[in-house]
Amino acid sequence: MAKLTFREKAIFEELFEMASGYVIDFSNNSFSRFIGESINIDIYDGLGYEEYCSKANKLRQIWSKESDAVIGTLMDDLLTYYNERMDKELSKYEQKKISELRTVVNRLKGDTMPVSLPQKNEETLQTLIQDINNSLSRNKPTLVLDRLHTFSSKLLRQTCIDNNITVIDGKGNNLPLHSLAGMLKKKYEKDKIFETTFTLRALQNSISLFESYNDIRNDKSYAHNNDILDLVEADFVVKAMANVITFIDKVENYRKREEIRKQSNNKHFELPF
Repeated sequence: MAKLTFREKAIFEELFEMASGYVIDFSNNSFSRFIGESINIDIYDGLGYEEYCSKANKLRQIWSKESDAVIGTLMDDLLTYYNERMDKELSKYEQKKISELRTVVNRLKGDTMPVSLPQKNEETLQTLIQDINNSLSRNKPTLVLDRLHTFSSKLLRQTCIDNNITVIDGKGNNLPLHSLAGMLKKKYEKDKIFETTFTLRALQNSISLFESYNDIRNDKSYAHNNDILDLVEADFVVKAMANVITFIDKVENYRKREEIRKQSNNKHFELPF
């Protein structure tokens, strides 16, 4: 449910003339197409939206069901439509309300990151994160499957390089994600980085997840001419893999801190002669 206050909803309803049951100047068909293009929801046959009702009530249903990021994206698009498509010149009152509501949608879009990914300074990774979250804010996880795979591959390869682990096979080809995760787990186990076996077992489980994710990326994403994974499963895959890659990044950050701590302790006990 979007964090829209009663007052904010009232302003949207007044501006879009929703008391009549309509929304701006949309017909049923044009409103359905607009919502589909904006946030990828079928407002007449989609799950949870089968009940027939007015366009205004359809919009209220979306407010009550969807996340801040999705609502923010839709309302931003509706404000742009209102601004560009209204035949009359906007009054100062309307301009003021639109300006106020832009702040509302920016808050909604900014408050909720669709997925949490490691924040890196490398420009390509930053661009990938922006693309991923932009697609998720429009409720289009199928567009994310290939991009998140690229992000995961770049991050995991760099992690392996930092641990002096090879990232290519004997023919010079990049190793797949599950192979990188497997070698990383063995390196951590050999170096006895962790006090318990829990983290190592979690890393072991990630190997099979990465192997399955490789198959999805190759056979069920837009990376190739494929039959695309359905929306519900794509959303689950994206969130699950984002959690896995974030977990591995946190593990690596822990390893680096431990390495620095041990080096510091060794220096502390060095004899001065």
